Formats: sequence, C-alpha cells, structure tokens
Amino acid sequence: MRLSTYGVLTVAGASICTALPANLTNFLLVTTTQAAQGANSSQLKAVSATSLFDPYNQPALLLRLIGPGYNTLPNFTLSSGTLSTIAHAPFGGGTKLFNSTTVEAGKELQFLASSQPAGNLALDANYLLTVDGEKEGWTICDGALSSEVLSWKGTADGCEKTYVHAVKKAPY
Repeated sequence: MRLSTYGVLTVAGASICTALPANLTNFLLVTTTQAAQGANSSQLKAVSATSLFDPYNQPALLLRLIGPGYNTLPNFTLSSGTLSTIAHAPFGGGTKLFNSTTVEAGKELQFLASSQPAGNLALDANYLLTVDGEKEGWTICDGALSSEVLSWKGTADGCEKTYVHAVKKAPY
C-alpha cells in the first residue's frame, strides 16, 4: 500500500503529537530541563508533575513539583492568557474554579478563586508555556513547607531554570 505525501505527514504528525494536548483544555503541566517536545511525557529530561498547593492557608494557591504517588493532578484550561483549574479552596471553602494571576518576574505562579483579567500566558506550539511570548524564564525555587514551587524569573539562591510543558498524560 502506498501512502500519499499527505498520508505520511498525517501519520508522522499523529505520532509526534501524542504527548501534546489536542486543544487548550484538559491538559497537565510538567516541568523539564528540555525545551523540545517529547512524544511521551515520561521521556522528558528531569520531568516532574505539578500540583496546586496551599501554603499556610493563604488565598493564592501555588504550583509545586510533585513526585510519583499522587492521587490526582490538576487539569488546566488556557483562555485569554489565563490558566484555569478546579481545586479545593483554602479554609474549607469547597471546590472552586481557580485562575492564574498575571505572571510577574520574581514571583510564584499564583492562582486565585476569582475572575482574573486577561493574562500573559500562552502555549507556544501548543505545548510550551510562555509568558508574554518568552519561552525561557520559568524557575523552580524553594518554597514554603519544603516544597519546590514554580516561579517566573526567580532569583533566590537555589532557583533552577526549567521549562513548563502542557501534556495529556502524567509523566510517571
């Protein structure tokens, strides 16, 4: 059987995109030391899953790295430059829709249980999380309660450069 050029490109494209979300809804976020996409999230270099967490019962949730053994991971949607996900609110507030705040240099990626103005996040090539079009600048920094949290252009001692990928399946 002979495939047309279109058929070959379609098959090749389908295999490359298996790790990418089909659209900008219902994807996970992972950190990795590589900018290039991978066909399988578990094959990304130094990959870590991310999860929302609430240090010290503050209104803003942060995104931290989480290893194997998690029960669930947050699924995200990206619209108008803002990431959204469902999570448990602090102070026993029940389940709510959390939206990312505008990302600023030197600050953690934060999520609030309230409407937010259009943000500055996007997915380059539908997988690489950017801020104002910049692909590089995400850092993993030491956070509260011995956690590693995602920051934009973090400068504290111990902050490490990372990339944030949108993927369909958990890495481990």
